[in-house]
Amino acid sequence: MTDIEIGSNCNGFVLQRRETIPEIDSTVYLFTHARLGTPALAIKNSDPNKTFCLAFQTVPEDSTGVAHILEHSVLMGSHKYPAKDVFGEINKGGLMTFLNAMTGSDTTWYPFATRNLKEYFNIMDVYCDVTLHPLLLPTTFEQEGWHYHKESEDQPLQYRGVVFNEMKGAFSDPIRAIFHNIFRGLMPGSTYAHESGGDPRNIPDLSYEQFVDFHRRHYHPANATLFFYGDAKLEDELAFVQNNFLRHFAKTGEKAGIIQGRDITEPVVIEDTYGIQPGSAIDGKTFLAVGSTVGTVLDRRRNAAFQVIANILYNSDASPLKKAIIDAGLGKDFGGLFLTDSCFKTIIMTYLIGSDPDSLESFRKIYQQTLAAMVASGLDHDLVLSELNKYEFSVREEMIKAQRGLDLISKALPALKYEIDPFEALRIEDLFKDIRAKALDGDYFEQLIEKYLLDNPATAEIILRPDPQKMIRTLQEEQQRLAAFEQQLDDQGRKELIRRTRELMELQQRPNDEKTLSLLPRLKLADLQRRIDFHKVRVEEIQGRQFLINDLPTNSISYIDFGLDCSGLTADLLPYLNLFGTIVTEIGTGTRDYMRFATELGICTGGFTHSFNTYTHMEARGKCRPVLWLHLKALSSYQERALSLVGEVFSDVSFSNRQHIKEIVLREFAWAEHSVQSEGYGLASCRVFSHLSPAAKYNEYVNGATAYQVLKNLAQHYDRLEEHFLGALQELQRLLFRRNGLILGMTATREDIDSFQNNGPAVIDSLNDAEVEPVAPQFQNFPQHQGFCTSAEVVFNVQGCHLFADPDSYNGHFEVLKTWISRDYLWNSVRQEGGAYGCFIQFNQITGNLALVSYRDPQIGKTFAAYNALGRRIEGLDLSDKVMEQLIIGTYGGFDPHQGPAAKGATARNEYLSGITPEFKQKQLDEILDSTVTDMRRFAPLFAALRDRGYRATIGNGEKIRAEKDLFTDIMDI
Repeated sequence: MTDIEIGSNCNGFVLQRRETIPEIDSTVYLFTHARLGTPALAIKNSDPNKTFCLAFQTVPEDSTGVAHILEHSVLMGSHKYPAKDVFGEINKGGLMTFLNAMTGSDTTWYPFATRNLKEYFNIMDVYCDVTLHPLLLPTTFEQEGWHYHKESEDQPLQYRGVVFNEMKGAFSDPIRAIFHNIFRGLMPGSTYAHESGGDPRNIPDLSYEQFVDFHRRHYHPANATLFFYGDAKLEDELAFVQNNFLRHFAKTGEKAGIIQGRDITEPVVIEDTYGIQPGSAIDGKTFLAVGSTVGTVLDRRRNAAFQVIANILYNSDASPLKKAIIDAGLGKDFGGLFLTDSCFKTIIMTYLIGSDPDSLESFRKIYQQTLAAMVASGLDHDLVLSELNKYEFSVREEMIKAQRGLDLISKALPALKYEIDPFEALRIEDLFKDIRAKALDGDYFEQLIEKYLLDNPATAEIILRPDPQKMIRTLQEEQQRLAAFEQQLDDQGRKELIRRTRELMELQQRPNDEKTLSLLPRLKLADLQRRIDFHKVRVEEIQGRQFLINDLPTNSISYIDFGLDCSGLTADLLPYLNLFGTIVTEIGTGTRDYMRFATELGICTGGFTHSFNTYTHMEARGKCRPVLWLHLKALSSYQERALSLVGEVFSDVSFSNRQHIKEIVLREFAWAEHSVQSEGYGLASCRVFSHLSPAAKYNEYVNGATAYQVLKNLAQHYDRLEEHFLGALQELQRLLFRRNGLILGMTATREDIDSFQNNGPAVIDSLNDAEVEPVAPQFQNFPQHQGFCTSAEVVFNVQGCHLFADPDSYNGHFEVLKTWISRDYLWNSVRQEGGAYGCFIQFNQITGNLALVSYRDPQIGKTFAAYNALGRRIEGLDLSDKVMEQLIIGTYGGFDPHQGPAAKGATARNEYLSGITPEFKQKQLDEILDSTVTDMRRFAPLFAALRDRGYRATIGNGEKIRAEKDLFTDIMDI
């Protein structure tokens, strides 16, 4: 343990306080820089996943998104590291387990994590330098923020910029609009009434000079906080930031002040709109929300209590309030949350999705009356117990998260930001014991509900209406603004604008020179181990069923998976599979209705969920094994009780509550419809892959556009289709709830695995013994190139192909090429040059299928042109030894991911079912480490398939898709 005395100076930092906190198994140190006053919090333990974070209080004064644009821009180069994209360069070649930067409502933070000590100090140096000494070139502001873009006289003038396009995508999400309006309504005149990420309507108001000045005022040590986590030597960490950075700063600047605004003294109603597809019906698509301030971050007991209260009232299926509102037919789903660290004030909010504007009065009346009745009669004891247990489970599970350091830093950051005790922010056990006692033995929760929800004038009500014309109107307003600007330009002004646009494009296409890249601190291949001890499952049997075991430390949590064989399902049943998984994990049984089932589930489990997967085996690539997984997690002390509940589901699940089944269907469609509008790339990806393999066709029917359209039709015509759907549920129950074909998986300690071997047989016996023959589903064929139109302002572009017709031609060298494609080629051509917020590659090494994906992209044709040019780029690829070394190191990092036990167990299970052995992975790793640029160029001919025989899908802005209709063989609204 580091031996530093309280009050002593250690490398420029004075230790203010030190405490050992057993519940997080760490010793925590709070320092203040002796000269500059910069606070530093160190959480020291034996975790090798060392985590560093530098945070600045960045207080927006408007909605131009300056803090967000700066977050992107400082990572584009510094005085010490003048590479044009430092973040992209270090991301290509490292072992980092986490690397990012995030902008909050009043803070920007720069965290990273790595298990490699040398890399830890390397990236610490880079992050400190780019934030404190960035170049902030005008071209960086234009690329990352916004600029006027005109490539030639005959090209239309546009706004371009990475953040501009990112926020266009973000503003397509009605949930974001709800949060923004809640903050604006409850805290008028405050820092939080602004959109720190940037409103696309306001981003072009930001000037380069304002951008640079914001950095000057906010990015200095007096306005910064340092965090260290893990097993690195504390004295070395402090010495590093002192000697390399802080000692060079004068004591100038001060901490940025947060404007709290005024408290509202009576309820307010705010009306706003969100865009939907032109021509769409608006009935049942309004969002209603209610938010109330309940205090500040200073009251930890009250805040922890409200975390539980929000789940009791809004999220539990056993909530009388939720039942009353849904039963009244006011909306398709009701939920809520408690915001305790988004700003100084704490807010509890609830929302109703799939409603109508004229339902607000009824919503308000039922909300108040039901809360009053719950307070008067007292909250149900078992409901309170179930949510207390779930909260305690989540706290225990946090202890075994892969990025535990990041999680603890995120808890301490608000405390230091608002000058409260960070040590208390890291403690929960004693506080929670107190809350548990007060809630179960008294009326503590009822008092809080009465005071802060029933008698609270500081309340904002939101009506968010659908608007089929909003997308068109927003585009017209943007075009009018651009036209007004262009009309002010004379011929010389237009030529200068075209020149600057081309200059920026040339800069984006120009690679960094070797001399500049050599300045970045790097790992070497010699720093890597050539052999990795890959974890694998232990295979046993229980009751004659395959049992895949991962004996790992899980903090007394059992993760148990029941794999249900889907090989007997016909194509018409597959689109209902996700609904079936959702319904059977919440509907209840013959002896427990859904509310009692939800209560019992909360008491004895940490969750009961489902997922779908298809497995193609290395030795049988033409076949696939479709599996519906039911995932259970429970504490050791509740394992037997939790398994008994699962057995009850298998033997006695009940579909008799027709009304609640209908409510589930309508709820699931409401959220699916929302997801398609804001994050639709998953549907485009599923559709592209569906052309390429049987396994992917299954996924299209379960998770893709096919499933979405079936769900949409069912929700819109439920009364007519109810009998058919209930029959499908019963058929799925018969075909899936059977012992034959069952796979069991478990990640837990040896003791808990032994307990399952005693408790598990009864669960297996609750399944039927039917024999079901596998079927070959009759899948539909889809058009080769499809456009799916939504109301989003941006698009997601996917193009894919069957790359490896000969599986033996795949090897580990391709993994290095993948790294180059994702982190170099796509990053530069689609993100930096094209303005997309993100881009990545999807690849299945067993089937040989590949897809390229862009995320929140303003382009369609240019992105597909970049995809099609990939083969030619690979053919002429010329990389230096140093660049190759970094690509190899970056690829190596992906082969040894840092995972928590649950993820580690799931990965090992999936690899076993796919025939991926540790020996195969080691062979891949050897090939990765021995890769050359010549090895990568050999794959170039394969990419002709992507260009000539590939499949395309775009989902997003309908106007953009129709403007490039020649790229598609089919265009449809979705």
